[in-house]
Amino acid sequence: MSFYDVCIIGSGPAGLVMALELAKYGHSVLLVESGKEQTDVEIQALSDAEISNPVSHSVMKDAVWRGLGGTSKLWGGRCVPFDDIDFESRDYVLGSGWPISDMDLSEYFQLASEYLSIKAPNFKVKECKGLKTQLNDLAENLKDSELIYSTNLERWSAAPSLWAKLKKQIPKIEKLTILDQHTCIGFFQNELGGNVSHAFLKPTLQPDAENVEVKASTFVIACGGIESTRLILNSMNEPNGLKLLGAKHVGLYYMGHLSGKIADIQFNGNPKKIIYGFERDGDVYVRRRITFSNQFLKSQKLLNIAFWLDNPPIFDWKHGSGVLSAAYLGLTMPVIRNFLAPTAIRKRVAGEKIENFSKHLLNCISSPIPTATFVIKFLWTRYISKPPIPGFFTYSKNNRYSLHFHGEQAPNLNSKITLSDEKDATGLRRARIDLQWSKQDVDSVIKAHSVLDNQLKSLGVGHLIYRFDITTLEQAVINQSIDGFHQLGTLRMTNDSSKGVTNSYGLLHGVANTFVASSAIFPTSGQANPTFLIVANAIRQARHISDNLRSSF
Repeated sequence: MSFYDVCIIGSGPAGLVMALELAKYGHSVLLVESGKEQTDVEIQALSDAEISNPVSHSVMKDAVWRGLGGTSKLWGGRCVPFDDIDFESRDYVLGSGWPISDMDLSEYFQLASEYLSIKAPNFKVKECKGLKTQLNDLAENLKDSELIYSTNLERWSAAPSLWAKLKKQIPKIEKLTILDQHTCIGFFQNELGGNVSHAFLKPTLQPDAENVEVKASTFVIACGGIESTRLILNSMNEPNGLKLLGAKHVGLYYMGHLSGKIADIQFNGNPKKIIYGFERDGDVYVRRRITFSNQFLKSQKLLNIAFWLDNPPIFDWKHGSGVLSAAYLGLTMPVIRNFLAPTAIRKRVAGEKIENFSKHLLNCISSPIPTATFVIKFLWTRYISKPPIPGFFTYSKNNRYSLHFHGEQAPNLNSKITLSDEKDATGLRRARIDLQWSKQDVDSVIKAHSVLDNQLKSLGVGHLIYRFDITTLEQAVINQSIDGFHQLGTLRMTNDSSKGVTNSYGLLHGVANTFVASSAIFPTSGQANPTFLIVANAIRQARHISDNLRSSF
């Protein structure tokens, strides 16, 4: 039986970064991964789950990747920080309020930026010296105010797949051992409040083989939101498995993000002055977002939300654009579609099969030069030049753009992860996933559009044009909002074990030496994609674990 200072289960962004950090601190680390470097259908199937509501949740083969580097292999690369309000207790948001603040995490932002290949945590236009349009507004008269911002940025990773980026470093790190193709199936904990003494591993492709036992001073569960929760739920059912003080909360408050387009934004002024797509801040692509101030969100009792300009729906040939039709045809052609975009993104924007092929082809033929120019330029910037451009946006000469929303989901007791009766090949019960949007979630999205429309009009910037009748907006939001990619809340952190599962460092309440490194510990979802904060918090957790190990020597 092997012994390590730290055993980390899962090699996704959290587990891989934490392993590198702890090894740098001089600790012996075993990083356990269920999969391998290449995709394996049999291994991937271990993540399959029972989806109670397919309208709201993606199938797991699209949402997660089981292998070295985890789901960063599927990740588009968008990095966004959480906002101050996300950490605050709000009287209109059940269960809001984190046991840590943004200041507890911000000191780790620079290192997280380096790991994620965005260079620096510069998420505001004024911070980006390499941005040529630093002095330009997103649109004429759209200046930051006490209510609305249009100068907050998302930054896009130049190397989204963390394993591909970092794997060459691994052999040089003496203290780090990688054990792939082994799946953790449980833990041994003798008594409540005590240590986990060892983890049980099973050779992933040999389910009938004997278990492998690993001993460590500290264990970290970093399998992603759903898989971490599933592993803990399974272990809790074993007589000598995990014993948690917050056991009744495990799996509850499952959250993601509502996302889609229910309106277009019609700008006033000069269409050539609209900043509608990706920009370069040196060697990093960035994109502007429209957001509300914390004070305004609270005054309107709104959940957090962000907007950005987008293309018209590319699947609708009536847009008449050869460029958009060329993109649609590329994303739906079986031979090449998987090379152009991650499966989840491709399905979201283009669907799963070609429709109205002749109509789209006619759009391309009707504007051959612009279409051919676009194809050549996109292929160059996406696959040859560095960094690769994350996607594309088209100029609108009529000054009208789709408005994409990305909104917070409030914690909801009815939205949860439990265990189904079906077992996977290793003997673990599969997850049963029930992601439910509440009326508050949907109403907040609709109200946010209304108040944004009013602000645009009052500033003389423009107005919104809804794509749906007002009576069908609620259903339109629900129909478009499918998640499962951002898995938050099911192992929420709180200082009070009667209200959550982990403490402020992700330590399981009732277990002395086992942590969770995942967005599953986030009490609220915010408007931001969680990967950047997951990595920043993993770095913070690694320092805390290292300090604890050194103090115990």
